[in-house]
Amino acid sequence: MKADAKRNRILIYRAYVNSPGVSSDKLTVVASPLSCLNAANEGYYDLIAIVFDHKSLRERDALIELCSILKRSRHTAPIPILSFLPSRHRELLESLRDKGVEYARFYDLKSINLDSNMEYFTMPPDEECGIDKILSGICPYIHYSPIRPRQVILFCGAYRDRLVLGTPRLRRYCEVANYKKCRYFKNPRLSGRL
Repeated sequence: MKADAKRNRILIYRAYVNSPGVSSDKLTVVASPLSCLNAANEGYYDLIAIVFDHKSLRERDALIELCSILKRSRHTAPIPILSFLPSRHRELLESLRDKGVEYARFYDLKSINLDSNMEYFTMPPDEECGIDKILSGICPYIHYSPIRPRQVILFCGAYRDRLVLGTPRLRRYCEVANYKKCRYFKNPRLSGRL
């Protein structure tokens, strides 16, 4: 999708927003999945943006289901969905792709604020935001295991799930286009799951 003048009506869902219900000619901000479904079905939007600012894995799963419902509806299925994610979570991206979500963009919970950075959230997605393009730059050996209702721990499946992956290692080796140069990827010692 290219940024053009026609793309101007945007529906944004974000659960934790200071001013829910904001509406203008070009932008509507809602703070509940039901409000998002109602707004999407009552009006016409050029883009639906779903901000994954979930506080638990259950809330995250509910947002995936919201995307699925939007893509199954005859009225909203043709509208592209742009998901805003706090990290490059391969399994989450695959789930979104499987539900029909076309685009993803990433944000830092600490530095991006919907109220003060509205232009970031309303910028039309480009080719680099395509979920398949993003997934092509994430190692398929990353495994995610829930450890708390709000947290997952990441393991390297190419190293028998014995290597815990922290943020520096993920950003340097696992979530980059040249992850295939990683010594574990080149010579995997599998634990039996992939």
